[in-house]
Amino acid sequence: MASSETPSSQPPSQEAPSAQSLVQTNVRGKTDIAWAHCTKSPDEKSLVCIYCHKAFGGGGIHRVKQHLTGIVGNVEICKSVPAEIRFQMKQHFNERSKKRKTSDMAESESFTTEGDELQVQTNPRVGASKKNDARIGTYFLPRTTPGAQPTLKSVMQSKEVVEKCDLAIAKWFIDASIPFNAANSPYFQPAVDALCCMGVGYKVPTMHALRSNLLNKWVDDVKIQIEQYRSIWKDTGCTLMADGWTDCCRRTLINFLVYCPKGTVFIKSVDASGASKTAETLFKLFKEVVLYVGQENVVQVVTDNVANYVAAGKLLEREFPKLFWSPCAAHCINLMLQDMGEIRGSK
Repeated sequence: MASSETPSSQPPSQEAPSAQSLVQTNVRGKTDIAWAHCTKSPDEKSLVCIYCHKAFGGGGIHRVKQHLTGIVGNVEICKSVPAEIRFQMKQHFNERSKKRKTSDMAESESFTTEGDELQVQTNPRVGASKKNDARIGTYFLPRTTPGAQPTLKSVMQSKEVVEKCDLAIAKWFIDASIPFNAANSPYFQPAVDALCCMGVGYKVPTMHALRSNLLNKWVDDVKIQIEQYRSIWKDTGCTLMADGWTDCCRRTLINFLVYCPKGTVFIKSVDASGASKTAETLFKLFKEVVLYVGQENVVQVVTDNVANYVAAGKLLEREFPKLFWSPCAAHCINLMLQDMGEIRGSK
């Protein structure tokens, strides 16, 4: 009886796995970014935070991730982790939460059985949520945007250092012949925030990277944004706007834009120099754009108040009974003011 209770009698294959073996067999050990911010204890039975040296005997890498992210309740928050690392951990934690939520939705698909066949009813929004997870510009800690908490180092910088930084940016603008109003771009300040987050040693992308790989990534990101706008077009409807103007070469150009409550999207620009004089040709051009946007989505079309545009708008209303043509209010006001000016001149 005594011999049966000794540990030596237990087969090796039935021994309880140690903490070290659990860590080594964890699949997340190869991919989770939290492994770069912790080490193993000397006895290799726990994980230790490299910033505050707190040891975690249980919970594995997930407990370390909660410690670095600052999630209150499950584990003590790390007070020594840099702000950049905490921001990256929060972004990673939110992404994993979204993916877990998406997988739960996929697993909760409704299953119905008829005889020996199994029918699956999938959720059409699952694919769309996966597409919208990764977006450019969401991986950097905001440093200088309004409402962002500045670092101690940036607060203690002297006025001379700030002026040198401003002068360096100004030199780049002037040397590259960049228009000064480019500083009003909504992407300029986020770019500075990203540079501050990277710190010393970061090398800017080369010209080849800008015009190839990075350009293609930005195009893909814009396509994702347009697909999000398309879902709004279906729910609320949209307005197709045709803005005609003449360039310095006397060419008649028409810019097509789509407006919805979420914002305005530029569709394309067409050189209509040979088509702007006939209402029938303008009608075919407008019809092509309406079909591209979706005739069920377009509520109204707004154009200039010129006679040929008015005739093309009437043809559109006849072709698509649910669509309304409206003259541009700004163009109407300009014509009214022009007529008033001519009346004063005649006196």
